[in-house]
Amino acid sequence: MRLLEKYIMRQFISIFGFCLIGATLIFLTVDIVENIDQFIDREVPGNMIFLYYLAYIPNVMVLTMPVATLLAAVFSIGTLAKHNEIVAMKALGYSMYQVNAVLMFMGLMVSLLCFFIAEGIVIRTNRYKERIQNEYIDRKAGRDIRTLRNIEIQEPPDKIITIDRYNPDTQTARNVKIHTFQQYRLVRRIDAATMVWDGQSWWIYKGVERNFEFGVEIHYPNIDSMRFDFQFNPDEILMAQVKPEQMDMRELQRFIRKVRAFGGEVHQWMTDYYLRVSFPLSNVMIVLFALPLVYNRRKKSLTIGFFICLAITFFYFGIVKLGQTIGQNGGMHPILAAWLGNSIMWAGGVINLIKTRK
Repeated sequence: MRLLEKYIMRQFISIFGFCLIGATLIFLTVDIVENIDQFIDREVPGNMIFLYYLAYIPNVMVLTMPVATLLAAVFSIGTLAKHNEIVAMKALGYSMYQVNAVLMFMGLMVSLLCFFIAEGIVIRTNRYKERIQNEYIDRKAGRDIRTLRNIEIQEPPDKIITIDRYNPDTQTARNVKIHTFQQYRLVRRIDAATMVWDGQSWWIYKGVERNFEFGVEIHYPNIDSMRFDFQFNPDEILMAQVKPEQMDMRELQRFIRKVRAFGGEVHQWMTDYYLRVSFPLSNVMIVLFALPLVYNRRKKSLTIGFFICLAITFFYFGIVKLGQTIGQNGGMHPILAAWLGNSIMWAGGVINLIKTRK
């Protein structure tokens, strides 16, 4: 790696780190000010508030990375232009395309970092943060926080299981209803007081079975025990309480397969799935668009270039949100919807790069 490339990278990394820390601290400070009254009213212990915001930091970092990337790209190159270092690079035969290649590489590194933080850390810290939220902020008097309530599980190809309460410690479900459908028509229902996991299968005890055939109900009131080899296990019951947006890509893919197997609509989740890859690449798109706008600017004109980049960044996120909405509503294929913002910005960035004075 040549000295100039190291120099540009060092400029970018130092500004990026400073901006990321600053933007994260500002975000957290605003959130604390907005929620401090809730913490006081609920008498949340100080250590839990600390852990709550400690778990919130990775999510905030992912949200603020594009802004930090924009600032790092603008000010690292803008500073070089302001001090005539760009002129010196041109005199040495170091073109804008080479500068762009270095910054695109840095943007790609930030994108990879963003992806791994989002998939490897944010998913888990968000779940921990929500547990603190449920236990200390949204808690209800006398409610056992270890007991999960109002669970609904789709069991392909034709069953829906509803559970009133589930205790993960004893792996016991209470007030269970097992519905079997045939062409969207209920043909069988089993009501059981308990359903217990024995390590391999589910067992219900003291149940009632009803079969519905040709408008006639056949009633079996005294089921002593019955075994079910459902596809889900106790771990998946816990996952049923997790919102799809709090799943990692592997869990979300499994969730999509189950919804699709049961005949459900998956446009929303498929769009979100592909956005997990396309959104981190916003850091590369921002670098591609920001560089030409500040490459030849100096002093006060640098500020103009920054605000232009900022406006374009908001436009980009607006397009991403528009594509997400269209994809979730089924108006566009999920892949195209998830990559709509990146495609438009990529095309615009390349055109802008070609037209910029070298």
